[in-house]
Amino acid sequence: MIKNLKKLCLLIWICTLAACSFFDTDNTPEPTKLTEIKPEITPKMKWAVNAGSGMDDDFLRISPAVTDHSVITADKKGRISSINKKSGEIEWQVNTGLPLATGPGTGENLVVVGSSKGNIHALSALNGKTLWKVEVNSEILANPVVTKDKVLVKTIDGHLYALSTRDGHTLWTYEQVEPSVILRGTSLPKTWGNYGVVGFANGNLVKLSLSKGDVAWLQPITLSQGSLTVQRMIDIDADPFLMNDRIYVATYQGKIAALDWTSGQTLWSQDISSYAGLSGEHGQIFVSDAKSVVWAFAANNGLSKWRQTQLGARNITGPAAINGYVVVGDAEGYLHWLSQKDGHFAGRIKLANAAILAPPVVDGNTLYVVNQKGYLAAYNVG
Repeated sequence: MIKNLKKLCLLIWICTLAACSFFDTDNTPEPTKLTEIKPEITPKMKWAVNAGSGMDDDFLRISPAVTDHSVITADKKGRISSINKKSGEIEWQVNTGLPLATGPGTGENLVVVGSSKGNIHALSALNGKTLWKVEVNSEILANPVVTKDKVLVKTIDGHLYALSTRDGHTLWTYEQVEPSVILRGTSLPKTWGNYGVVGFANGNLVKLSLSKGDVAWLQPITLSQGSLTVQRMIDIDADPFLMNDRIYVATYQGKIAALDWTSGQTLWSQDISSYAGLSGEHGQIFVSDAKSVVWAFAANNGLSKWRQTQLGARNITGPAAINGYVVVGDAEGYLHWLSQKDGHFAGRIKLANAAILAPPVVDGNTLYVVNQKGYLAAYNVG
């Protein structure tokens, strides 16, 4: 597993030939060893199922999608599975034959996935029947977003496509010029009402109208610094998080910031580096940083409430907030439950001997988590 952790750190980067020379020496820190804890909670597994082959050694953060009745997963080999939320039984499986690189986006009775070749494939959420297929000119790593008769697809080269849910034709596009060296990952758009926000690898967060793609505001979250190209990487790879009329966003080698949804005004910011993810609950924002430290900030003013450092270099996932706990997975297959009050360990279980790379997904009192090999489990919490 240690070998895989080091491989993960190397695979994070997409680099030019010149930049690759910086990674000739493997200086990956050893993961912090876990210490014994006294569990306060014992999450109960409702069910578990092998939902496909997962992402194998691609180390992509591919999250499942949860609908009213099902959990939808996708794997590297092109298989899409629909699993009943209550029973864990597979409702349907379809093999698209595509080298999928995203999890599914769902909505309006659609399941939409994207591939490393720029393929976009839409299926019926009811039975997996193919409804339409289109192609774009770049790799797709962020889950598509289905909203208001549109499918939003963000590509790794800085394009955002709005496609018709009816047949996939392009309604509008938006583009930001991206740096030549970026992380191999990308955040997905977040929508609310008639607008969406999307983060780019150049550190910009942009709010767009869903109707025509017009820019409502553009806000640089951080500015690149340093003399080396890799030091100037400020990607927004963590999905933005919306809570109480504010949008929270984190950048790699930059900041976490809270912005007013309407105006885009920065309300507070803190220096932090993150590509894994962030979430929030009960007046706090939680973020997993690039060193696998979990932080809690006050949502209203950004003051640091606590941090948990005992998962250092374990390549943890973004945090999931549920019922007073913060849950993160790690690259050795463990799920860690932290108290939202002070960050102490409240529980720990091991899903399987495979990395958990995607943040767990919360639906009510249930937590869904999928590992690198495609093993999907549902846990009751509280």
